[in-house]
Amino acid sequence: MKSRAIATMIVASFFLTGCAAGGNAPTRLIKQVTDGVEKDIGDLKIRNVKIIALPDGSGTLIGFIVNHSDEVDQLVAITVGGQRADFLSDVQLLKNKPMIFEGESANAKAKIASLGVKPGYRVPVVLYFAKSGKLELDALVVANTGIYSSIL
Repeated sequence: MKSRAIATMIVASFFLTGCAAGGNAPTRLIKQVTDGVEKDIGDLKIRNVKIIALPDGSGTLIGFIVNHSDEVDQLVAITVGGQRADFLSDVQLLKNKPMIFEGESANAKAKIASLGVKPGYRVPVVLYFAKSGKLELDALVVANTGIYSSIL
């Protein structure tokens, strides 16, 4: 009787500790090593994208994009929270030549006139590329303090 109870507990433990979602569980596939979000669209790698909430109610996008393809692409528009960002850059996405938003090496700028989202919340960001098409992200809004205090 005792051995039957032990065998039942051993068999039951396999069912209680298993993960039904398997190796492709959505929570297992999250790839976010910073506050910023990351996503790929073909050979374009979008990294560390977040929005800095500025004191005047506007916002600034930060992050970078790298093209690993021999085929040139171009970022043509950005929307944040459904509104078009003021996007400034004449950089084409050449192979391994990043487009960088903000910082000492910046070669692009994207401002949102009226962000309307408080730090700590997420906002939809859509990037439109000439060849690769549309990429949707859900970016974190971060306060304009600490390491982000110099961003305008």
